Amino acid sequence: MVQAPQSGNPWPGGPMPNYEVIVTDVTTYGALYCVAGWDTQRNVMVRPEPPGANVANEPSRFWDSQWAGPGKFFDVGNLVQFEAASPPGNFPFPHATEDRIWIKALNPTPVRTLDAAQLNAAVPVSQGINGAFGGGLVHAPSGKAYVPKDFAGPSLGAIRAPAAQLRLFENSYDPNRPKLRAILTEGGARYDLAVTADAARTRWLNAGLNALQADIRACNQIHVRVGLSRPFPGRPDECYAQINGLYLL
Repeated sequence: MVQAPQSGNPWPGGPMPNYEVIVTDVTTYGALYCVAGWDTQRNVMVRPEPPGANVANEPSRFWDSQWAGPGKFFDVGNLVQFEAASPPGNFPFPHATEDRIWIKALNPTPVRTLDAAQLNAAVPVSQGINGAFGGGLVHAPSGKAYVPKDFAGPSLGAIRAPAAQLRLFENSYDPNRPKLRAILTEGGARYDLAVTADAARTRWLNAGLNALQADIRACNQIHVRVGLSRPFPGRPDECYAQINGLYLL
């Protein structure tokens, strides 16, 4: 379990700012979670990371299941309050735009929980996926899309799309380890995106692809949370676009 500092201020410069955040994105990283949400006071996205998060140790930047996931403090729709600091200067963009370092919870439990319709009404979306990333998205001929490392723009955002524009599939790179992906069509363009949203992946693993796709066909619109991966070996200069959440309307 990640323990937040209980006393003192490990960051110089006086008291750290408080945050009131609607949790919008809960994604998986193995057995760990990345979380993000809409800062209701500053009207921006933030990504709280555990105390001790550092760029040299990637797992240190993720939460365990005692903090994040279904029924936990960081669960989709929860309105949570906490104290946090700006990230260290060596945290790279674009993720540094939203990164915040957790200090402590201001309330031990969520203030309240919003359902999908309330979340959709409370959190704004961009006109298109490129707009969600501040115009920094590079759309490759393969359909995959990325933002260059160090781009000084957002790494989190959202769009609203008709359900007919989203099709889910399992990749075929490794039949022993299928991965959930999606084709999102927008204005004639086709985006091939990894799906890292915890709720969608859980539904897929428990009920299968057809059940998840049927859920999508049964709705009219989808609030699609989008985010960027961090660079990975073989692609050290590219942060690939992915789906962080699917809220069916």
